Amino acid sequence: MIRYLLLAGLVLPLTGVAQTLTNKQQDLLGKGHINVGVNVGQGYRGNYPTTRYLSPRIQYFLTDGWSIAAEGRILKANSVYDLTYVGGGVSTRFYFVRGKRFAVFAQAGAVYGKSNYHKWDPTDVEASLNHIPNNNWQTSAGVGVHYRLGKRWSIEAIAERSWLPTSYLTPDYNRWQSSIGINYRLK
Repeated sequence: MIRYLLLAGLVLPLTGVAQTLTNKQQDLLGKGHINVGVNVGQGYRGNYPTTRYLSPRIQYFLTDGWSIAAEGRILKANSVYDLTYVGGGVSTRFYFVRGKRFAVFAQAGAVYGKSNYHKWDPTDVEASLNHIPNNNWQTSAGVGVHYRLGKRWSIEAIAERSWLPTSYLTPDYNRWQSSIGINYRLK
């Protein structure tokens, strides 16, 4: 009888599934995985106009929980100064809290693009139609939350600070912005 108990004590842990720990976030945030996603959001700064933006991206995980991404950004603001910004760049994320479905991350990135704006002047309609182009960088840093919906799908929300350099060719559009997005794991 003692031999059977000893044999069961040695074999049972090797066949037990109930004690196996699995991390489903590893399916989405693991090394070598590739995600595609898109975020839509808006920015706000006091009395200045609200901006709207769209940001598609492809994300590659260098290690578990740390990724780099190639992203695009299209930004539009309407007010006395109408601004359009279109660019592409890179960003990095580190997921510092990872649960079964929920993760928290920090993000930083830079986008190089072209801003195009004009000032509306009702007294000089012809001058108001002239758009002033300018090439510049937009940088951003922020935090976000990620929620796994299924094996390949996830949603996220990001709050970040965005900086677009001010010059005589570009009005001040530095602001806080937030966005929501959806991601799909390709690999």
